[in-house]
Amino acid sequence: MKKHSLFSFPIVLLSLFALSCSKGEDIIEDQNGLELIYYSKRNNIINIYKLNALGQEEELIIDNEHQDWWPRLSPDKKTLLWYKSPKNGDYNNYEQAELWMANADGTNQRKVIADGQYDWTAQGVADWSPDGEELVMAVTDQTGHWHIYITDANGQNPRKISQRNSLYTDPSWSPDGTRIVCTAFPKDYVGFNLFELEVHTMKTDGTDEQRLTFDEMRDHDPYWSPDGKEIAFESQWELLHCFLGKWAIRKVKVANKQTIELLKDDTANGIPRWTEDSQHLYFARTECAEYGKIVKIDRTGENMEVVISSSEHNIYDCDVVE
Repeated sequence: MKKHSLFSFPIVLLSLFALSCSKGEDIIEDQNGLELIYYSKRNNIINIYKLNALGQEEELIIDNEHQDWWPRLSPDKKTLLWYKSPKNGDYNNYEQAELWMANADGTNQRKVIADGQYDWTAQGVADWSPDGEELVMAVTDQTGHWHIYITDANGQNPRKISQRNSLYTDPSWSPDGTRIVCTAFPKDYVGFNLFELEVHTMKTDGTDEQRLTFDEMRDHDPYWSPDGKEIAFESQWELLHCFLGKWAIRKVKVANKQTIELLKDDTANGIPRWTEDSQHLYFARTECAEYGKIVKIDRTGENMEVVISSSEHNIYDCDVVE
């Protein structure tokens, strides 16, 4: 498939374009104490790295026999989760993915959910609850549909919360831990046009599902701002440009469902991640015929700055560490 976000699903191509972002020579030095965890493809193998607050790259997960991707650090900054898939497969190979965890420095690596466990035929895009006690993820279960599941922090005791057969993707939590935001086909929609995917929220038991976006753009990877006021996400608005399509960064106001465009241009932008003060978004940006980069913008969509850029390696999807 292509992107990194759950839909990055091989099967559905779900979320964005498998952004190639690269790291390397041109790193902004003033990071205000932030660190970034990302995965990078080198010699056809994807491993996980960290850009520390000094602008230095550190190796976290190096396994040249597998692809390692989708890193997410726990709220207490002690545990890293990610997915591992076969060496000869795509990095977002959800159908053969295994969920793994390690200490934040990459030590004590252990498998958490094996390929095929719980009779799931695909799994991906796990994310931590705000208190670090649970995980939310998208899986293909015995129904043959993608559903949203919540497990304990160790991947045990899964429970399905999505209550209708749709295409549920890219789940994450509200900052108070009471709701899940994701993308899905609207209620009563019949078909498989990915441009019908819209942002939805629901309670953590799957009740009170609410639709937040209403347009003909393909939405993915919604993330709630820490102050609870807005949800940022990416939207594909043109299909074939440079094989990736054109992807905008947008946000929706939770209170009134107003959708606002933050960045919409002739590039592929995806997987926006908030800073803890809700004032900036970090995301991957790929321009036509170039490697991608990690950039940041203000909450208003202004003052874009390059954070990681290089002509040497592809870099995909970052997690912001503060």
